[in-house]
Amino acid sequence: MSPGLVFVLLCALASVTAAEDTPRCPRGFLEHGSSCYWFSNIEGSFAEASSYCQFFGSHLARITSEDEDDYLRRRANEEKGSPGYWLGATDLIKEGEFMWKGGSPINYPSWSPGQPNNRNKQNDDEHCLMLQKTSGYKWNDLDCILKIKFICERKVSMCCCKKLKCTQ
Repeated sequence: MSPGLVFVLLCALASVTAAEDTPRCPRGFLEHGSSCYWFSNIEGSFAEASSYCQFFGSHLARITSEDEDDYLRRRANEEKGSPGYWLGATDLIKEGEFMWKGGSPINYPSWSPGQPNNRNKQNDDEHCLMLQKTSGYKWNDLDCILKIKFICERKVSMCCCKKLKCTQ
């Protein structure tokens, strides 16, 4: 029997035997649309945040729609206490051209007015994307070595989906 068929059968069996309210996101992650999000309670540099997300089988969040942007901004505001959160984009490959990690372009930008500006008071080294509290969690570029909280994202679980409506 092929591994793919075994996977499909196990998922079907799990969804039949699992309770209706089986979560499709890991503990601590919040489901919205086809993604699960984790708002960190720790701070790290952009590289550290990316590593944490990878450890949890996820990546730094990528915002691709107004709905997703609104949801993450609202949740960030509800979390209270963080001046910002890392998202998964940089302009480290080509200055001024922000791309999501992995190389996909940003098709839905939500920059704060005047951003990105690649400027801080000491030098021109703001290359990583974050949600900034002072602008209502709109986007801002920031020095990648600064330590702030971050948002991890992963797709909802394919297995154990409610009523076999699984998404990838």
